[in-house]
Amino acid sequence: MMKGMYDVIIIGGGAAGLFLAANITGKNVLLLEGTPRLGKKLLITGGGMCNLTNNKDTSSFLKHFGNKTQANFLKPALLNLTTRQTRLWFESHGLPLTERDDGKLFPSCMRAEAVVDLLKGEASRNKVEAKTNAKVISLTKDEQGETYTVHTEHEQFQAKAVVLTTGGMSYPATGSDGSGFALAKMLGHSIVSPSPALVAISVTGYPYTSIAGNSIRESLVEFFHAGDTKRYTLSTGDLLFTHDGLSGPVILNNSREIRKGDRMKVSLLPCSNRETLRDDLVELVANNPKKQLYTLLKQEGIIAHLAERLLESLSLTTQTTCANLTKEKRKDLIELLSAHPFTVSSKKGFNAAMVTAGGISLPEVDRKTLESKIHKGFYFCGEILDIDGDTGGYNLQAAFSTAKLAADAIMK
Repeated sequence: MMKGMYDVIIIGGGAAGLFLAANITGKNVLLLEGTPRLGKKLLITGGGMCNLTNNKDTSSFLKHFGNKTQANFLKPALLNLTTRQTRLWFESHGLPLTERDDGKLFPSCMRAEAVVDLLKGEASRNKVEAKTNAKVISLTKDEQGETYTVHTEHEQFQAKAVVLTTGGMSYPATGSDGSGFALAKMLGHSIVSPSPALVAISVTGYPYTSIAGNSIRESLVEFFHAGDTKRYTLSTGDLLFTHDGLSGPVILNNSREIRKGDRMKVSLLPCSNRETLRDDLVELVANNPKKQLYTLLKQEGIIAHLAERLLESLSLTTQTTCANLTKEKRKDLIELLSAHPFTVSSKKGFNAAMVTAGGISLPEVDRKTLESKIHKGFYFCGEILDIDGDTGGYNLQAAFSTAKLAADAIMK
C-alpha cells in the first residue's frame, strides 16, 4: 500500500539515523526502523553508558581509523562537526557530558538511554515521522530518476531522497544485520566484504580462564602472522583476560588485522619498552634474594591467580625464593612476564563485534556530501560505510559527523 511522498526517508534508526533526524529541519522526513525500538544498539554502547566521543582534535582523531583512505574520506565530515562541536551540540540540547581522565566523553548521568531520548526528542521537534517494526525489504528508483520507492513488508513509501543508516553487521540482534548492504546493491553500489572489528580473540590452549575479568594496564603487545618472524604491528594499551582468550583496547583496536594462527608477545606488566622491563626485572630479582617470587610478583601488580599459574608453568611453587631461582628459570620467568606468547585460535564473530570493517565502497560516495556518485539523492551515513575506528568514541563520532554532513547537504 503506497503511503505518500516524503522529502527524505531515513532507513535505520541507530546513532547515525537518529542524529540525522535530529539535525534535519524544514523537510518532510520519514524514519524507518526494522526493530521494535529506536537506538537499540546505541543503548548498549560503552557498557550502557554511551561513550559518545572523545577530546581528540581532528588530525589526531583521524589517525584512529583503519587506513589513510578512511581518514581522508572522513575528514570533511569531521571538520564539519568536530569532537568539540559534538560536545557543544549535546550540551546545548540539554545533555551535560563528563570527560574522563582518558579523554572519553560520556553523558554525565552515565545512561545511554538519555542520549537516545534526547535524539528522539529532537527528531520529534523537527516533525520527523518515525516508524518501528518497519523492515525495509527493497529499494527502487523510477525511470525518470527523480523518485525513490521504499518497500517494507506491508507498506510502500516514496521520497525525493533516501539515506541509508542501517549500520553494518555487528550485534545483529540490535538490527544491524547487513540488510542495508543488500539495499545498496539494488541500486548498483558495491560492498567491501564485511568482517568483524573491535572484537575479542580466542587463544589456543588458554590457561587463564580462572582470571577472566582481570586486566593489565598498558600492556605492550607485538603481533605476528603465522610463519612470520617480522611483526606486523606493535601496540600498547589495556589488556583484558576473558574466559577463553584476550580482549581490551590493545586487542580490539588491532582486531581488524588479526588472523587465525597469529602469534602475540604480551607483557604481563605495564611496559613501554620490553628491554627496559627485562632489565628492571633482572634487577628486581637480584635485589630481593630472600623474598618469595610469589610475593614479589604480587607486589609488582600481578594478581594472585596469575602469579600462581606463571610459577606453576615453570614448575616453581609459591614458596620459591628469588635466591632459589636457577639462571635458566629466571630467564624463562622474565620472558613470560615481558613477552608471554599466545596463539590466536579464532576471532569472535559479528555477535561479539562492536563494529563492522568493510561496507559501502568509499570511491562511490562523495565525501563532501555523503551522496552517492551513482544516484542523485541517495546518501550513506555511519557504519554502513567502509569505515571502522578504534574503541573510545571514534565510531559514534564518525556516525554523528557523517549524519550532520548529510543533513547539511540535504537541507541545501
